[in-house]
Amino acid sequence: MTLDQQLRSGRDTGPEPAAAYYGGLFGWTIRRQETRLFLALEGGLCAVTLPKLTASPALAHLSSLGSRGPALILPTPHGPRLAILADTDGQLLLRGTLPEDVDVLDCGALLPLPSGVHTPGAGPEWLTPPDPRHRWLPSLSAVLAGVRRRP
Repeated sequence: MTLDQQLRSGRDTGPEPAAAYYGGLFGWTIRRQETRLFLALEGGLCAVTLPKLTASPALAHLSSLGSRGPALILPTPHGPRLAILADTDGQLLLRGTLPEDVDVLDCGALLPLPSGVHTPGAGPEWLTPPDPRHRWLPSLSAVLAGVRRRP
């Protein structure tokens, strides 16, 4: 049963379903603030965020490498953004080396996660959900190489 199915069923599945799913299968830390779930970016986990409308070249680059990993669509007041999860791979970022509309969220950042109730565009949603059969993440270097290919 997927996390979404567990959350919708309303059944008691033991420990917090999100923590058990994301923590148990992927080793991710989940934080809860009131009724919202967040992925804690720590332990080498980061996210590259960019406007969803300009994300196609980065996603195509990752697909061509065979390393497309989980990606979330995050609604914002300025339009949807895509958050591509990545492994920091020890890369240090120098200020000014990324396009203006790209951010790297890392140690200490919280990324909102989808809840069991889903209304398209109303909250975070998985574009590419995490897959328990492929638990690795693309490297930050690979994601940034794709981001830099954008027009």
